[in-house]
Amino acid sequence: TVPTLTNRPGLQTLVTLVSMVKAVQITDTEPEINDTSLAADLYRLQSWYKKIIKISSMDLDKYQQFVQTVKVILERISGKNNPVVKETRLSTVMQKQVQKILHGLREKEENLSLKDRIMKMETEQKEVIPKNIRDQIHRQIEDWENKDKILSTRASDYVMECLQDNSCLTLTAPSGVGKSCIARHTALVLQRAGYNIIPVEIPSDIKTYYQPGKQTVFIVDDICGNFTANQQQINNWKRLLPVINTIIADKCCKIIVSCRLQVYKDDKFNILLPFKSCECNLISDKLGLTSVEKTTIAKTYIGKSMKSIDDLSFKCDFFPLLCSLYHEKEDVDVNEYFKNPFDVYKNELHRLSEHGDDGNYKICSLALCVLFNNQLNEKWFEGKVTDEQGQIIKDTCEACEFNSIPKTKLKKALDTLDGTFICKQNGIYKTVHDKLFDFLAHYFGQKMIECLIDHGDSHLVHERFIWQKSADDKNSDVDFIIEIPDAYLPSYFERFIKDWSAGKVSVVFDNNNLKVSSFRQQLIQYLKQLDQSQQVTLANTKVTVRLKEYYVSGTSPLIDTCYDGYTDIVQWMLHNDVDVDQCRDDGATGLVMASQEGHADIVKLLLEKDPTVDVCGYNGISPLCIASFKGHTTIVKLLLEKNPNVNLCDNIGCSPLFMASQEGHTDIVKLLLGKNPNVDQCNSNGCSPLYMASQEGHTDIVKLLLEKNPNVDQCDNNGYSPLYMASQEGHTDIVKLLLGKNPNVDQCDNNGYSLCTWQVSKDTLV
Repeated sequence: TVPTLTNRPGLQTLVTLVSMVKAVQITDTEPEINDTSLAADLYRLQSWYKKIIKISSMDLDKYQQFVQTVKVILERISGKNNPVVKETRLSTVMQKQVQKILHGLREKEENLSLKDRIMKMETEQKEVIPKNIRDQIHRQIEDWENKDKILSTRASDYVMECLQDNSCLTLTAPSGVGKSCIARHTALVLQRAGYNIIPVEIPSDIKTYYQPGKQTVFIVDDICGNFTANQQQINNWKRLLPVINTIIADKCCKIIVSCRLQVYKDDKFNILLPFKSCECNLISDKLGLTSVEKTTIAKTYIGKSMKSIDDLSFKCDFFPLLCSLYHEKEDVDVNEYFKNPFDVYKNELHRLSEHGDDGNYKICSLALCVLFNNQLNEKWFEGKVTDEQGQIIKDTCEACEFNSIPKTKLKKALDTLDGTFICKQNGIYKTVHDKLFDFLAHYFGQKMIECLIDHGDSHLVHERFIWQKSADDKNSDVDFIIEIPDAYLPSYFERFIKDWSAGKVSVVFDNNNLKVSSFRQQLIQYLKQLDQSQQVTLANTKVTVRLKEYYVSGTSPLIDTCYDGYTDIVQWMLHNDVDVDQCRDDGATGLVMASQEGHADIVKLLLEKDPTVDVCGYNGISPLCIASFKGHTTIVKLLLEKNPNVNLCDNIGCSPLFMASQEGHTDIVKLLLGKNPNVDQCNSNGCSPLYMASQEGHTDIVKLLLEKNPNVDQCDNNGYSPLYMASQEGHTDIVKLLLGKNPNVDQCDNNGYSLCTWQVSKDTLV
């Protein structure tokens, strides 16, 4: 009877089961009425299931139709003699049973829906990335996928090959060569292999979003500066090196970095060893685009017009960018474009100025984009015009020789440039490529330099402007640098002081011009003309505005100049009552920085002002400790004259003597031993100075330490003694010296093994 049907599986289960047993593929389209095949019947059952699962009641006509359909189908599937389908009358009992079926199916569906929601909530809880950020990343990756036109080249193939054996890889090249394209393309390939893509906007993202054991590829674009090397960014990445090393050791993760070649070659970048471990230079002889590859790229973007490109244009480093940008342009002579691409853009700007108000609006809107350092937020155009906005617009229009323009029209002009000069991402207007911004910054730097000095973003002003007499600086030959004529140097100093006074200390003292002595002398002369009270205030100003999240908090001009070795500026500050003990939030002072970097003249100047010599900086390192570690003998001498605590250790228990013994700085060990330090002081791993010198093979230092009668049997946390380490490393001369102090040769480690157990050769253990 029909009630027997209620004991059978639900309709959907029945459909699935029958289709599996019979190996029937359910059709995607509604079958003809006269089609009585099994596939057609299964489709009808499934169709009814999808209808009834969404309703709680059914009128009599539909109910009759439902039962009749099921009956007929089951007759065909099961046979007419099957007792399940004999009953044809619709009794009250039957109605109740069918309602029970409907209710049961609905309840089952709701339970499944609830399970799905619970699973989704559990997944959300495991996510370390907030949903709004995940949504942004998703949109960003979708954009990468839409623009992923990269063709297989020897460079892209080599990158994939390198990632087989390396967890961290750095792509280097000038702007426009294709670093970002290859990085993103590689990430998309890894995504198809199960990796999650995380674009790193600021260094701390990599620490915040790292999940051990989860397949992840981190993409870091333009690391440490998109024009020149940014010291503050380098410092911040340096602080994250332990995290980076942990991620690299996690075989589930990859880090792909793109870096402008001039940044990568900067000496300051050398401290970031993980990012130097595997370089792919995209303009090297090994990886640079071949003529065949360039021809293929040209065909992809510009088709038959490529025949007009001469051989000289093919040799351009940023040839891929030219092809991509030309693809977006119309009515431009291809040969002229590839010979002098930026002349084409310059002429285009000139033509805009000849197109009346609309053209003028576009030029001014591009100038605004430069003023905001390629980060013009669309919110800037909302609301009433503020006094500051009014002045910026007024000065920009005057510099372009136009009348003032309403900011609503400037926004409209930017929107019309979308896809040619400008693109908008997450509400931010920026150029379609950084190389194009380099050109625009240089173009407007020549056209309206005073306006840029007065109103330009602080990073723009202190990073891209170079005094014309700074030719000895290696950054002066960077493409599209903006030169400062002598006539505008006072204006530049005025802006320098303005940002300094506003607490933008990190940005101001990362200025490349400060590397040049003649610029610093000019600056000091300008500073001396200020009121004495203003000079004192400037000398003691600490950072109050963190323009970018990654800057170290609490730094000051004194700390920064001590780090950079600008002795002349330090002298000026010391003459203006600067607090020599001012420190960053991590405890670092000017004395710590100068001792670390080996600036002996500055250390001498600071010590004349009686600073606290035992102050500790990042990781609890004192000036004496860091100087001993770095091997700065002259500075160690100067510091010891101030009677510091020679036993003061860092956060992991390393003393100055430990540091010098480990690094092999014999002269410094002599100086420290002259102050009677604790020669048996161990770090958190139980390692003593003698242990480290024995392990590293520093024979002369072992001799010096043994003269102070240290505990030669003192072991580390694993039970290894100095003799054990020297024997293991094969340092025969040190083994002889240690045996002369009658150590316990039968001493065992924590696992119960002695030297003899390890079968140390007679050539090593005398």
